[in-house]
Amino acid sequence: MAEFTKQVRDTFDFHRLVFRIGELGTMTGVSARQLRYWEKKGFITSQERTDGQQARVYTFKTLIKVSMMKHFLDMGFTLTAAEHQSTAREQRVKYIHRFISTGLQGLANIDGQMALNLGAFDDQQTLMAFLPDDGPITYRLLPNAEAQRLTDETDE
Repeated sequence: MAEFTKQVRDTFDFHRLVFRIGELGTMTGVSARQLRYWEKKGFITSQERTDGQQARVYTFKTLIKVSMMKHFLDMGFTLTAAEHQSTAREQRVKYIHRFISTGLQGLANIDGQMALNLGAFDDQQTLMAFLPDDGPITYRLLPNAEAQRLTDETDE
């Protein structure tokens, strides 16, 4: 399990992605002037530079926030309302991230079908989510030991 978690975290390490103000503006359609204003208002923050450079850089998280704010502005929200809406969505994403980082225990191949090990359902059973190539996701409870064995076999 530890190896699976490490692989997922290494694959999705968005903390390493940083963007200069012009790049952020190009990717989101928000001008550098607007970005500076949003930063002055406290809606976004630039990352502190340790390399002696003066240009602002922004994290992947800020890219997402700016994109959401731009979306809400394009829908007709005021700047303040767009910021509030994007912050509310950001909070919901934190719950999803928490679930994925703590709840997801790995993948298992069960009878030729991939399943997500969603962790202990109770003291004796583990909840598995089956992911067919087509059709709806289905769920099944397996004994904890069996679910762990199948997950370990798939992680190898």
